[in-house]
Amino acid sequence: MLSRLLARSAEPVPDSIPLHRVLDSLDIAVLVVNEHGQILAANQSWQRLKGDNCSTLFHEHLHPGDRSLWQQALLTQESPLQARVLSAQSNSLWCELKHQPVDSNTLWPISITLTDISDQMSRSRQRDADWRSLTQLVNQLPAMLYRSRNNRDWTMAFVSAGSLELTGYPPEVLTNQSSLNYGDLIHPEDADPVWEQVQDALSRGERFELHYRLQHADGRLIPVIEKGQGIYADNGAILGVEGMVLTFSTPSAHTPM
Repeated sequence: MLSRLLARSAEPVPDSIPLHRVLDSLDIAVLVVNEHGQILAANQSWQRLKGDNCSTLFHEHLHPGDRSLWQQALLTQESPLQARVLSAQSNSLWCELKHQPVDSNTLWPISITLTDISDQMSRSRQRDADWRSLTQLVNQLPAMLYRSRNNRDWTMAFVSAGSLELTGYPPEVLTNQSSLNYGDLIHPEDADPVWEQVQDALSRGERFELHYRLQHADGRLIPVIEKGQGIYADNGAILGVEGMVLTFSTPSAHTPM
């Protein structure tokens, strides 16, 4: 039946190669479903994908958490859709679902193709987990990590949560704000030496280490050490600087180096 319903190719398949054999050779699952959700026909890849689930209703093969998404996709004609398909031993596989009418003149039945994307979803979720772990690690460091424009205001594109303890200001106050820039917190006597040392290091493509004083939100002067490097375009243009700032307790540390 699948051969008859899906035989819409521009060129007829040679009689020596039955269409059902072509469909069964595909890695993707192909089904035909009617308006009641009943599976009318399916290729071998669907049989392998669904495992021992014998239901003839397509939505019962979907993870319960994704069935409403499928119903919504039918109403809005959304395609493709990412959803989980229940497989053998009640495991679920992430699949990309595409659907369209078998006959362009009628809404039903529809053909559905399912491509297993479990590996891609697994890698994506692992990247998300790695990013969350890295963010948590960065925010727990007793220091402020930053990425800044290379200007005298040291306009911050990013600062870590360590900015609150170091400066008394949370990241959202120091990031891309014209009212308060990181440069405003550097002691006036240290601002010019800090700028000059960074520019010298950038011109030579080297990393820099600085010692200077910061004006904390509570009024204290905080001796800090900063280690950083330039961010460069492919043509060598300076895009900004990035690095780490932490408190420095050596009595002479407030003197710029």
